[in-house]
Amino acid sequence: MTNVTPINATHRARPHVHQLDPQNVAIGWMFRHGHALDRVTAIEQLTVFLMSELDLPERAAEIAAIQAYAETSSVSQVAHIDADATTAHVVVLRTMGGRAVAFTADDLVHVLERARDEGRARVVNSTTRTPVLIEPERSR
Repeated sequence: MTNVTPINATHRARPHVHQLDPQNVAIGWMFRHGHALDRVTAIEQLTVFLMSELDLPERAAEIAAIQAYAETSSVSQVAHIDADATTAHVVVLRTMGGRAVAFTADDLVHVLERARDEGRARVVNSTTRTPVLIEPERSR
């Protein structure tokens, strides 16, 4: 494994199929180590690994780590982001039946604010304060 290929819609013939390239260093690392870690720790450690071992800039390493986590942790998830319908201001989620669910930037900001209020917004890198991840709600 020697590459970290960006995961985006232009690399996909079928955008809802997980991009689990065994030659992708980030995907491989996440399969080997990430499953035993909580997601903030997994993304933080993979980011550091990619920066130190592959000399990736921090922003590129963060994105690769986030994408690798998302691809490997949601393997059994039927819903997916419709990259062709998503724009800078709306994320379109396709449910199992193909139904479109729209999340505007405003909707997502409200989700983030609520998570902050509830203490579920976690910063991966305390120095740069990025990226921010939202922990799932606890069962009641």
